[in-house]
Amino acid sequence: MWISHTCLILLLTILFFIAGCATPATPKPTPYPSATPTATPVLETVTGNFRNQISLLEQNMPRAKSEGYVVPTTKEQADFSKLASLINRNELGYTAELLNRNYYRLNYYVDRGDDYALSYLLREKRPIQKGWGLYAFRANSTSNIIIEAPHPLYDRRTPSVALDIYRALDARALLIAGAHRSANSDGSADAAHSQNSVFESVHEALAQEVLAASGQVIILQIHGFHSSKHAGYPQAVFGFGSKIDTLELSLGQELEDTFAEQGLYVGACKGDTWKDLCGTKNFQAASPNGALFIHIELDEEVRKNDQAFVTALVQIFGK
Repeated sequence: MWISHTCLILLLTILFFIAGCATPATPKPTPYPSATPTATPVLETVTGNFRNQISLLEQNMPRAKSEGYVVPTTKEQADFSKLASLINRNELGYTAELLNRNYYRLNYYVDRGDDYALSYLLREKRPIQKGWGLYAFRANSTSNIIIEAPHPLYDRRTPSVALDIYRALDARALLIAGAHRSANSDGSADAAHSQNSVFESVHEALAQEVLAASGQVIILQIHGFHSSKHAGYPQAVFGFGSKIDTLELSLGQELEDTFAEQGLYVGACKGDTWKDLCGTKNFQAASPNGALFIHIELDEEVRKNDQAFVTALVQIFGK
């Protein structure tokens, strides 16, 4: 039997009314970081020698007694903690807002000096206005090693040595501070001794990420000293913070033995030995809990020619 035109309209009206009164399903919330998500950004790829990036940083960073270093706010420090975590997890879609409001940029960097290895490069836009540093994160890395250079310019050539170690160990990340440690008279530009810095924020966030993922994180922080001011000292001094445990004592002995095989005289801090170069007041040494932090002081000759030094580190940490 055919339904009349009027009845059909009435039936459709009733159906639409019932559907309109139904309660719509509640969508499940999708968790994401507090930064506003965007589409994964198309990053510019830069190819070059990473040593040139260090040279540009040191040429343009705030100098000693310039008062040119800008102390980051609590919010700015939190932004860089998020950036470090997001880049480490390859969640780049959340980085755009954080980068833009902090005058930073993120690139892919193909390093000719590292067999064309790919890293994420986090750097301040030019001209440098804040002095917050340069950070490289090796793409798709499974390493649990982080390399740091907190005193560019002041400890000459330490960023370059840190780069050599980053390359040789295929390390997870390379952190280089962005100002001379004496840029500000109040000491706020000293990345190794200031809690309120972008360097410290990146250090903490990344170390915690690696520690959670792998169960261990090793941080090698490079410093420099002049042999003329430390007569009788080794060519390199390794410190483990204010307290040294059994594992660190054992590692200290291994360091001494391995470096001796490379013709280098090094010493591990034990008790009051070489106390002024042991980094016991280094801020990064205190965080995060559970990290193996090694403060490394190198004399000027090792910093000029670091091949034997790097070779020995590979023997120990490249296993």
